[in-house]
Amino acid sequence: MKIQVIKPSAAILGVTENALSHIETCGRTCYKSEDRIKKGSAGRFVKMICRNHHESVLEHATMTAKVVCSRACSHQLVRHRIGAYSQESQRYVNYVNRGYQVILPRSWGVKIGEYDMAEFGGHDGHGWRPKRGGPYDPQDEMPDTLLGFLAFAFEAYEKALTGPDKVKPEDARYFLPNACKTEVVVSYNFRTWRHVFRERALNPKAQWEIREIMLGLFNRMKDTFEPVFGDLEKCPEN
Repeated sequence: MKIQVIKPSAAILGVTENALSHIETCGRTCYKSEDRIKKGSAGRFVKMICRNHHESVLEHATMTAKVVCSRACSHQLVRHRIGAYSQESQRYVNYVNRGYQVILPRSWGVKIGEYDMAEFGGHDGHGWRPKRGGPYDPQDEMPDTLLGFLAFAFEAYEKALTGPDKVKPEDARYFLPNACKTEVVVSYNFRTWRHVFRERALNPKAQWEIREIMLGLFNRMKDTFEPVFGDLEKCPEN
């Protein structure tokens, strides 16, 4: 059995075509100022509505992204409303042949890469022990301890799926830990993205994983749609 430790990431899948012009066309209906639509006017108009907190107009444009994160992180992401979500389903996906990917906190000291669980001897009743000898000390061997427990969970998952009393993936998934990698396609309108970026990218108290993901998306969206996102706080150091 192999466990692959990967980084969280995100990719932009689609954005409303000519988003700034679209927002302007929709928003000028409120003021009946359609006659003022000219080349270059969209950016100025969008900055004006953001400055005046008329952000409901931003809801006419949307952006869709695919987020690769841990299950622990995805539970935070799907709490945001209003949005559309399509998430990798542990109920239907069988990971025995697909392989195990996890995302782990840097504080555990586990490096990005692939780990062969054949190096682990199993649990001795007190802790995980490597085949290279000696019981694990949680203080000194934290990375090995974490990988060992993950290996134990995945082994139990495989036994549930392939053993004599095998069950469906929807029942075997109860063994899977929050560290498991998942993929979530998320669509928000621009107003919601502003809120998400404030709370998850620019908030220094945001959890490290979702903050890393949202900082990357924020910087890309700010560069492309500066009139919409440029007035948010300057992006702090990650």
